[in-house]
Amino acid sequence: MDPAYVFVLLGASNLARGYSALTRHLSESIAPDAVQFLTALGPGRGYCARGGLLNFSYSPIGECKMMQSESLKSSGRVVVLITDIGNDIMYGVSDASLIGCLDALIENSLRWNAEIFVTSIHVDASKDLGKISFKLLKAIFYPKSSVTFEQVDVTIKKVNQYLQNKTAQNKSLHLLEGLGVYSGFDKIHYGLFKSHLAWSCIANDMLVALNKKPVGKIGFGSIVISLCENLSRLFTVDMLRIKKRQKGFF
Repeated sequence: MDPAYVFVLLGASNLARGYSALTRHLSESIAPDAVQFLTALGPGRGYCARGGLLNFSYSPIGECKMMQSESLKSSGRVVVLITDIGNDIMYGVSDASLIGCLDALIENSLRWNAEIFVTSIHVDASKDLGKISFKLLKAIFYPKSSVTFEQVDVTIKKVNQYLQNKTAQNKSLHLLEGLGVYSGFDKIHYGLFKSHLAWSCIANDMLVALNKKPVGKIGFGSIVISLCENLSRLFTVDMLRIKKRQKGFF
């Protein structure tokens, strides 16, 4: 039987870390209706640029085969989450290219009659980082990047402005903002003791828009389990490849 809801979850590090907690919470809140999850995630993953971590990389989200999945043609209601947008900027992708990629994803999702949720880029380079912090973070997470502080600052502002304008034009598109309050010391990832709060906020905003009552909030213990499951998936599937990728992961 077709699921009642098909969730398409797109993102990078933050989504990978919170994936298990998020999907459990959504499943419990939507029960007894059946749900299916289609997912493209991974540390360093980009939407229009190939990216990854250490000895492995992921195909761009905008090009992955999930977009042709037969599940999206089912009778179930499609719900799309687009998050962790910033990696492409650090890989040197121009604001026009990134906006074009995001626009194609959103337009495709609208053709599925999907309810779409997009998180804005919560890092304000000029306020949150500064040039010294930027250089340090770039050396740690994006050592091969040649993008400048000024380029990043301008591109973030243009992408966020595009998302605001796009949301104003579409009732089925929801912009989730203000998540910067949950960021950790690096300003990119949600903090260890704040991550469950961030994902509770995202999940419950989605559920309310779907006219579903959230089953409480995501707890700290759930996010710890999610982090452990992410590490297991990262090492056994992505890095060492001793396990096959689970069904629904692209």
